Amino acid sequence: MRERRLVAIVTACATTVCGKADASGFSIASFGGEHGTPTTTNATALYYNPAGIADSEGGHFYVDSNTAWRYATFNRPAAPSDSPVAADALGANTGHASLLNVIPSPFIGATYRLGRFALGGAFYTPFGGQSVWNKNDHFANSNTYPGAVDGVQRWWAISGVLRSSFYTLGAAYDFGRLSVGVTGNLIQTTVALSEAREPSGENDLRSEGRSVIDVGSWDASFGLGVTYDLIPGKVKLGASYQSRPGVSGGIVTTGTLKTLLVNGALDDNRVAFTTDLPDVFRAGVAYRPRPDVELRFFGDFQTWSVLERQCAYLEGSSCDLNPDGSAKAGSDVIVNQPRRWKDTFGLRGSASFFPARRIELLAGMGYSSNAIPDATYEPGVLDANAATFSLGSIFTVVERLALGLGYMQLLYFPRDTAGKNESATFVSPSRAPDGGGSYRMLAGVANASVDFAF
Repeated sequence: MRERRLVAIVTACATTVCGKADASGFSIASFGGEHGTPTTTNATALYYNPAGIADSEGGHFYVDSNTAWRYATFNRPAAPSDSPVAADALGANTGHASLLNVIPSPFIGATYRLGRFALGGAFYTPFGGQSVWNKNDHFANSNTYPGAVDGVQRWWAISGVLRSSFYTLGAAYDFGRLSVGVTGNLIQTTVALSEAREPSGENDLRSEGRSVIDVGSWDASFGLGVTYDLIPGKVKLGASYQSRPGVSGGIVTTGTLKTLLVNGALDDNRVAFTTDLPDVFRAGVAYRPRPDVELRFFGDFQTWSVLERQCAYLEGSSCDLNPDGSAKAGSDVIVNQPRRWKDTFGLRGSASFFPARRIELLAGMGYSSNAIPDATYEPGVLDANAATFSLGSIFTVVERLALGLGYMQLLYFPRDTAGKNESATFVSPSRAPDGGGSYRMLAGVANASVDFAF
């Protein structure tokens, strides 16, 4: 059995707009700002609730540009499972690591309603992220331990991208007070990651190499939604469902894994990598107590418990494992990563105030739960319970053109998983260095949108 260490999921980045908290696995679907809800009527309804496009008027071309910054730190203590470290290598596997990344993410969509029927299409990325960790300057000129310059987190991630982008077509029909909608999604998933590699799945500096994975896939999913005017002009309800890719679940990406061994040899293989995304359920209500005020309350439930593991194996083989993490006979598994993620939920309240006919002021706050248990938490998959606070505005420049600006601050709760991580308790190819330590995150997102009616 050829044993290689690979991390094939990267840090979830906060490429969101002024919407719900970004703390559910690597879900980043917050485009549309405070109007990114199950009762919205703009083009983002194609993801949040496709019935909403039947509640719009005429045609709309909608562009949403989000620029997120995210700062994170990882402080790793020594773990009992660590490989021995020489005196001149202290700090190579323990200590402080950090990242500060700025990342853009767009939403582009268009809808058109004719009579009671509406159609729409959009491109967006509701799941994913990317990260580049800072260097460890203490080893910048080291000839003995050159790999240590990439930071103590390098055994899980040096830099990388994980992204699932949706190409969506949708249709909806307005029956009067009731509207229904459906979408079909073509999903492009890309995983590209570089990290430190050690043949036994440990963190021995003497045999440290590098692995680079580059895989991808195309999958399909669908969405359903309904809106109902409980009190026309006053109270509107919305609910929707987004299926997992492949409907029954499971993404299988394929591509290459290149591993540079400590002796300089290059191991190049065709691999398959399996992962999963959740089913997403949403519900919300919009209430107009008076013409110049709208209040919204909405939430989601995401079935991240479907992500039991992520597995990379030689293409044409399979990922059959024993309870201890070892591969069964006939399975050429390169690495198995136990995940055992948890279902998550998010809740949010927001409000709009219209001081003038062409001006809308927005504010909101929310909470989202964390998907990742302490036992499988690591620097390659950052997540935490989070609270968010946002402010924004929309200005109708002319009758058919509206411009929006907003900012959201994400406050992640600190996490300390030292002594709780189980990665080093498994047998290869499921074994990995202990990812326990102290984690901190802070993020903010600036958003600009354009809505052109035609």
